[in-house]
Amino acid sequence: MPTLRHISFIFLLALFNISGFSQDSYTISGKVTDPNNYPVKDALVSMASSPSKYVRTNDKGEYKLIHNYSSPTSLMVNHVGFSQSRIKIDKSVIKSAKNNKITIDVRMSYKTLGEVIIRGKRVPDTVFGSELTSVADYEFAGDYMVLLSYNKSLKKEGYLQLTSKRNTLVTTYRTPPNPVRLFKDFENRIYLITKTRVYLINVVQSEFRLRPVDLKFFTEFTSKIIDTVNQHFLYSDFNASYPAFHYYSQSFKDSSGNKIHKVENKFMMELYRAEYKYAPQKQKLWAFRQELRTGIDKEIWIGASNFTQSLYYEPLYAPLFINNDTVLIFDHYSDYLIKLDLDFNKLDSIPINYHKSKQKKYWEQPLLKDKEEKKLYGLFLRDGYYYLRPINLNDGSTLISFKLRYKYVENVKVENGYVYYIYRPFESSQKKFLYREIIETEPTESN
Repeated sequence: MPTLRHISFIFLLALFNISGFSQDSYTISGKVTDPNNYPVKDALVSMASSPSKYVRTNDKGEYKLIHNYSSPTSLMVNHVGFSQSRIKIDKSVIKSAKNNKITIDVRMSYKTLGEVIIRGKRVPDTVFGSELTSVADYEFAGDYMVLLSYNKSLKKEGYLQLTSKRNTLVTTYRTPPNPVRLFKDFENRIYLITKTRVYLINVVQSEFRLRPVDLKFFTEFTSKIIDTVNQHFLYSDFNASYPAFHYYSQSFKDSSGNKIHKVENKFMMELYRAEYKYAPQKQKLWAFRQELRTGIDKEIWIGASNFTQSLYYEPLYAPLFINNDTVLIFDHYSDYLIKLDLDFNKLDSIPINYHKSKQKKYWEQPLLKDKEEKKLYGLFLRDGYYYLRPINLNDGSTLISFKLRYKYVENVKVENGYVYYIYRPFESSQKKFLYREIIETEPTESN
């Protein structure tokens, strides 16, 4: 039968063990960031000794977990868009704890998977080429192409040309003065934009008919509508002189818009607003008066006047597409592909890094969508050659590159499995032709 002394000893031993256990319990917290010091959200943080017991980083990249230290292990950080990070947790780390709290910040690296480069085997098709005119711009019109062309320069004389996709000219029409480019709206109508006016292009019995449209309506409505879905217009309040904008949806039956996503370059915004601090007093007074008159923050007036003229300022590029039954927003400033359903509810956020990896300097705008193939491509320029990279919409990766045949091509577009572009052939010293190649994205032994 145990004596009182034995019971006391057992009690003290248990108390000692409990006390020892609590001393071995540590709170580990910190922040997970990408190579550019932006927070990484939804990263899984766990200990190697118990990987199933993980926590997720929040929108600020922050995490916190409890670890009962008994032997050396590792802190693991996993995210689909990055390589796994491991930080060793040993006695030296434990000794650095203050009040049983340890701070460990983690800088993650982008995944460096091997890129497969595919070169087309066929000679590009000449969609249209003439020794009389050069192609300046083009749009798809069913089985035909509408071309904006010129003889010596657009400033002197421009032409609209209707052609087949097999180098056959159907008709030519001389444009109004000072043509600039073509534009296709959300209803696939094609417009001619000149320096002073906008014209709707109609083709009637293989002949061009141009009708001037209201410039204000075109600028404030038609050109801003990106697409329509579920009886809603999708548009944005993008302004090239401001480092943030919103996407909106608006019912056909309603005049008010609902915000569905905000795009902001936070770093650029800080620099943008900082201009106010260093502006001359006279300019600050002007900005203050503008704020009173318009309600727009005085810092924005200064930033728009000063910082947008800087070499460091870049207009935002975060395009929206409708693909099947999903709204896709490529937010290059949060580093995520945002997926919404057709009621504009958020479905998922897929990390993207093609625009921030070591290859960033090769990335070009815009992203290209093949409506028929339901595919999206990133465009990259390296050593004078363009590369098309199909974007995997499930994980954001871009591992396959299709290399275009010719150097220094212009105005790249995709349609129905082909890539189109304008190029000046070697045999022609003056005129630019329109070409196309079949996009190949399946590697073969020769590739």
